[in-house]
Amino acid sequence: MRLQLVCTDNNYKEPNQHRWGPGTREIYSLHYIVSGKGYVVFRGQTYALSAGDTFLVFPEEEILYYPEESDPWAYRWVDFKGADAKALVARTGFSKKCPVVRGMQGTEALFCIYEDGLHGDFAKERYAAKVYLLLTYFLKETKEPGEKRTYFEDAMEVIQNSYWKQELNVSMLAGSLNVERSYLYRLFMEHAEVSPQEYLTEVRMERACELLLTTELSVQAVACSVGYKDALYFSKLFRKRKGTAPSDYRKKRTERA
Repeated sequence: MRLQLVCTDNNYKEPNQHRWGPGTREIYSLHYIVSGKGYVVFRGQTYALSAGDTFLVFPEEEILYYPEESDPWAYRWVDFKGADAKALVARTGFSKKCPVVRGMQGTEALFCIYEDGLHGDFAKERYAAKVYLLLTYFLKETKEPGEKRTYFEDAMEVIQNSYWKQELNVSMLAGSLNVERSYLYRLFMEHAEVSPQEYLTEVRMERACELLLTTELSVQAVACSVGYKDALYFSKLFRKRKGTAPSDYRKKRTERA
């Protein structure tokens, strides 16, 4: 398997007068300030950092960082690269306009990537997964108040990923998005011209049609696979939507063969 994210180094720097740069690197390097103070100079700006702050070194971007003489910092760092690195970083709070994220106390343990006794491909996969997890703690909330389209798209994604859950309903959907049912209803009517319940039911019915035509699953199993515990209720709903019983709909496959 070709790794799309690779951890290339991970360690801890004791408090001292070590400074790095100005210079560039070919990898991303994420630094978490454990204690003390220091400075980062990037693109003409100087950032004063202290415990709980984090800064990112971008590939091929000149940077200088050094400790406060009277209270030198201690920090942990994680170096990484790979095809997924740029896209992941782009979703975080780090940018070339400001490579610093402040107030991330409590995340120090996430910077401990390496484990004693791990070697080979397993270790690489394990460390890559830890870097993915670490970066998720820095993801930005991209949804701004009033961005209706974003909430609607999130709702559709929840339905597409969870339609098979029997407990999924409009109340659960609204709760997962932290919006009112009435607001969710307005969004669906505006963007899909159907209610959330209608959209959920249609997704379930389309998946049921696919299963009936491409698998040997029983009607009971198809019903369960699309979120219905009661096969009789599913059959009645399917007939109402598709104009025929599930078993008759399945005959289309043999007729086409």
